[in-house]
Amino acid sequence: MAKSTAQEPDHDLSRRSFLGRTLAFGVAACSACGVPGWLAPAMAQARREIKFSHGTGLCNMPLFYAAEKKLFSKYGIESNVVLSGWAGDQAIQLATGKVEMGVIPYTNAIAAYTRSPSFAVVSGSGTQGLIMVGQPGIKTFEDMRGKRVGTFQADTLDILVYDYLKKQGMTYKDIKMQYLGNSVELTNAFIAGQLDVMSAIEPYATKGLMATKGNILGDGVDMYGPGYPDCVLISRKELIEKEPKVVKDVIRVFFEAEAEIETNFEEAAKTTIGKYYKTDMTSLLAAAKAQPPGIDIRSKKDFMFGRAQSMKELNYISKDPDAGFVNFTLLEQVIVENPELYKKVKVKSA
Repeated sequence: MAKSTAQEPDHDLSRRSFLGRTLAFGVAACSACGVPGWLAPAMAQARREIKFSHGTGLCNMPLFYAAEKKLFSKYGIESNVVLSGWAGDQAIQLATGKVEMGVIPYTNAIAAYTRSPSFAVVSGSGTQGLIMVGQPGIKTFEDMRGKRVGTFQADTLDILVYDYLKKQGMTYKDIKMQYLGNSVELTNAFIAGQLDVMSAIEPYATKGLMATKGNILGDGVDMYGPGYPDCVLISRKELIEKEPKVVKDVIRVFFEAEAEIETNFEEAAKTTIGKYYKTDMTSLLAAAKAQPPGIDIRSKKDFMFGRAQSMKELNYISKDPDAGFVNFTLLEQVIVENPELYKKVKVKSA
């Protein structure tokens, strides 16, 4: 059942990573490829693990797809999927050093960064796909007055609701805001009629829409413009400084995953459904266009910083993130060094 909270959000961070999964990758130097057998034990000892925190939406697909297709192996990276039971927020895991990289909503990252500026956004992962879905009787934002609206606190989905209401001259006092713990819980509560409106990521928004025959109130595009970011790739600053090649290899693999996903989404869906996406294939395929992958989000830097104002108005943060929150230096290097790969992807800032 949907868990109700006070109408005005507090300072606490919620989490989209309802399964608390992490992806762990054992990193080996490329020079280790094809080494003699007698060097194998030493190389095994030199190998280390990088853990990635992540969520459950389509914006995480480059990471999921790359792990399942073993796209990291050509760069001397051995992937190992670890389904651990971490219950903490993804951004907090990064801020506290429990993980070194992650794919998380940029608003959660902003909230954590202003408390502990120990990481930076290094590239995008997925774009758009934030959707407000209403029950059949709710067709406009005005219809939302006094209604139960569910989503995740401090998430991009939360800010989407706030920004839409503000645009309509409304506030959270005009609705009954309810924060839930995960996408499955949110979708099930909406389908069961326990919520009048849900702000959800894909493919869960499409699943709820199809199950209820409801209405899309907004998908962010009319307000934010096409190609707005949702989840972004984050790295600990110490990793960027000490091992930039590792970060660049991950970004490069994300580009490769984006190209393959864009070429054959059905194969990508078959590769990730069930293990990562708790939905049916029809809903997953239908959601594909709403939340495509997008690694090159260099043109969206100011957009992300701009959402900090809404977060301040909601009392999630007391100050703006500094310039170090976004660092696209390695992303730019990967693009310059891999022109043929960059030509293959559809999402480009240039």
